[in-house]
Amino acid sequence: MFRLTNALDQNTIVVSAWCGITDPHYLEGVCAHCFDTIVLDMQHGFFDEHSIQAAISTVVNSGKAPIVRVPVGRWDTASRVMDFGALGVIAPMINDAQAAQSFAAAMKYVPAGERSFGPHHAAAVYAVDVAAYLDGIDANSIALAMIETRQAYENLDAILAVSGVDGILIGPGDLSISLRQNRHPDIYGPDSIDIVKDIIGRTAGAGKKSAVFTTGPELANSLAKIGPDIITIGDDQCYISNGVRPQLEGLNFR
Repeated sequence: MFRLTNALDQNTIVVSAWCGITDPHYLEGVCAHCFDTIVLDMQHGFFDEHSIQAAISTVVNSGKAPIVRVPVGRWDTASRVMDFGALGVIAPMINDAQAAQSFAAAMKYVPAGERSFGPHHAAAVYAVDVAAYLDGIDANSIALAMIETRQAYENLDAILAVSGVDGILIGPGDLSISLRQNRHPDIYGPDSIDIVKDIIGRTAGAGKKSAVFTTGPELANSLAKIGPDIITIGDDQCYISNGVRPQLEGLNFR
């Protein structure tokens, strides 16, 4: 039923795709590859409430685990995509414990949180009854707070201490922007890589999960040595460019 957390419990690195394009045939194509989970991006991607519901079903039907990144501060959307069948939610720009607590409350049912009762569709997505869904979902879903500013890094221990926050996702672009005060990101560059290592180490020390975003296999292999639990490899732009480029480069008549 809950494939994502089963993989995490096996202490293997979970490999994720990252998609913001809503076309169902494209998403089916991504899901056909050997990712463990698919992140569906509502913050910078094109998903809205209608398309995200359909996308979650597509991901589940493919045997993958759906994780949704919601827009900044949208705790209502966090609860809503869980009702649609998400197994995880990423909340961007979590800069302090108060924001982390609001996020966790939206993700977990009482007594752990304040998620409103409405599990019928999500239970149907996983072909279980409502009671089984209610009994299992809190322990078998993941709430990831994005650490992507200097303020968030300074408040990391307080964020990790929030019950109901299951882990963090490092936002490498915004983290480097915040640290360098330069709008052009230098992801995992010299100004942020040691901080990234510290974040992953402290997250593991708190007994929680860490996730990283990478732009390709070389960077993913490098970061895997630091010890994150989830590695996202590429995004739509990477998948399309890397798929098209060899087709054109292979031509011998141009």
